Amino acid sequence: MKNIMQLNRYLRILNCSAIIILLNLSALSAQTFKLNSVSDLKRVFEDGYSLPAFQDTIELFGLRGEIISGQCVVQTRKKLTQVTAQLSDLQVEKNGIIFPHNEIEWNFVGSIPLAENTPNQPLTAVVRKAPGRFPDYLMAEKQIDIKEKSWQSIWLTVNIPENSEPGTYNGTITVKSQQGDGSLPVSLTVFPLTLSAERNLKVTEWYSTEAFSKFHGINEKYSEEWFAMLQKYAVNMVAHRQNVFHVPMNTIVIGKGKDGKLTFDFSRFDQIARVFWDTEKMDYLETGELARFGENAWFSSDIKLQNFDVLNPETGKSEVMAGADVIPQLLPAFENHLRGLGWLSKSYFHIKDEPSMHNSVAWRQMSQYMHNLAPDLVRIDAIETTNILDDIEVAIPKLDAFGTWYDSYHAAQLNGLELWFYTVGIYQGSLFPNKTIDMPVMNSRILHWLNYKYDATGYLHWGWNQWTEDPFEEVGMHIGDGWHVYPAKDGVLNSLRWEQMRNGIQDYECFLMLENKVKELKDSLGSRAGWIDPESRGKEIAGRVVMTIQDHSNDPQVLYKAKKQLISDIMELNISPKVYIQTNPSENSTLSNHSSVEVFGWTEPGTKILINGRHMPVSDQGFFFEQFGGDLIDTTKIPITKGSIRVHASNGNGTKEIVRDFKIK
Repeated sequence: MKNIMQLNRYLRILNCSAIIILLNLSALSAQTFKLNSVSDLKRVFEDGYSLPAFQDTIELFGLRGEIISGQCVVQTRKKLTQVTAQLSDLQVEKNGIIFPHNEIEWNFVGSIPLAENTPNQPLTAVVRKAPGRFPDYLMAEKQIDIKEKSWQSIWLTVNIPENSEPGTYNGTITVKSQQGDGSLPVSLTVFPLTLSAERNLKVTEWYSTEAFSKFHGINEKYSEEWFAMLQKYAVNMVAHRQNVFHVPMNTIVIGKGKDGKLTFDFSRFDQIARVFWDTEKMDYLETGELARFGENAWFSSDIKLQNFDVLNPETGKSEVMAGADVIPQLLPAFENHLRGLGWLSKSYFHIKDEPSMHNSVAWRQMSQYMHNLAPDLVRIDAIETTNILDDIEVAIPKLDAFGTWYDSYHAAQLNGLELWFYTVGIYQGSLFPNKTIDMPVMNSRILHWLNYKYDATGYLHWGWNQWTEDPFEEVGMHIGDGWHVYPAKDGVLNSLRWEQMRNGIQDYECFLMLENKVKELKDSLGSRAGWIDPESRGKEIAGRVVMTIQDHSNDPQVLYKAKKQLISDIMELNISPKVYIQTNPSENSTLSNHSSVEVFGWTEPGTKILINGRHMPVSDQGFFFEQFGGDLIDTTKIPITKGSIRVHASNGNGTKEIVRDFKIK
């Protein structure tokens, strides 16, 4: 009997041990990899270099009509095989509403080798010293292997339909592999605001079709396949909110009749343009240029007319004609053609790209010459000087020139000049936001916060797909700045920079939403509200991220906190008690000893206002005004409490607090 009891005891121990072993094996399997959330504004390197902060939930937010990004990372202990991802339904717990599953896409993030860093940037500005592999593109593969002891990012792209129900949708993303699975919570908050479908920021990316044969297998120019691929390019561009497209003048076929008069066949030009117009989301056509630099290229002080290939119908061959013999007939005919199609009012025309001080006189002469021939063509160019502003309608200085000579450009803008800016990585001054692959990916987003803060109504970039022979292995002299997309057989793959550029353009539209809400308020209040500046609050919020054109934050938390504040300000203007506050100087300004802040305010009548604990008299129309001191010694002023002005509003509908922060020396 005793032996039987001992045997049973041993069996129980063995069973417990087996259970423990199974649990340990399960735990080890679960620890084969870790899955964490990380900001989409940070690159995660495969070797774990300078890892960003991780979170345990992918938290996303946006407006209806926005496309937003998220990111998580797989950290491996051992090699993983047949790795893929799967998203559950995202659902609002209160009412069971499910976010459309087909509006969420995921991609593995691929990395690109860099042999050297951007030459004009200090190492403190780049995210990592080269050589190294830099994450940059969204892979097409939906199943991969991941090597041991590495970090692999997964990118989420969420398209929020305009008819989405507001609320917080919760679900999970599950990463599956032959070695085990892991899941991570996903939370998506959709705010009750809708992004404007109108594209107010003018954005152009110069594309090339020269690589259709190499990367897409399309050898016949202007074939049906050729135009189908161009359409894919156009669809990708408008999905990223590009709204200006380029068609070169060399697509116009020039002929010469027996009488020596030139003929112009615009059919190919029109066919290409219609590919973009047919997206119904392109707003402007960009074309030109008909001039060239002299013998020393950009360094030349001369700018000359191009020569042209002109078809002789009798011989069927082309002959070269001087620009002086072609352009006087071509430009008036081109202008009339655009006018006849209804395109002239939405067209821009280039004279010669990137004039600088040493050839500014020649550029101005060329601009005046072409303007006399076609006075209704709007002239536009990327420029590196202020010495041409009287002979151009749309000036696009390089960002470092924009920052250095901003006062001159802004003065011309006040006199009617339209002002954009452009970037070109390796030729741009240090520390300005940049889009080479080794710069913080957040740079691609905050460029368009600069657009808003500094009233630049457009952005030009020269390289949408100016690929090297193998852009996945060789970034070229421009350190990847020559492209925002990567080639695929059936189209293109998006880069992180291209995704963040779209996100930044959407941010720009959000700033305009706030501006328009304040403008509506100002218009409703009449002449006594002349002090309201509709741009003021948006520029204050933008200034939290882009303090100056050169000085900016690379902290995702700073940007997303500012974006949430922007959304909150828009929404609060619809919620009672309605309050609008404007300060002079603006929020975030530095106050010296004995300086003051003027507070201008409006609230809906019947609202009680307290500022820093003191009751404010409110007029029958809802206006209130007061002055606040930046030090606590001067008792003639109401003090600013700990560097802040706190406005407390209350009425029968509820309460609200508005805070404006200042730095006090």
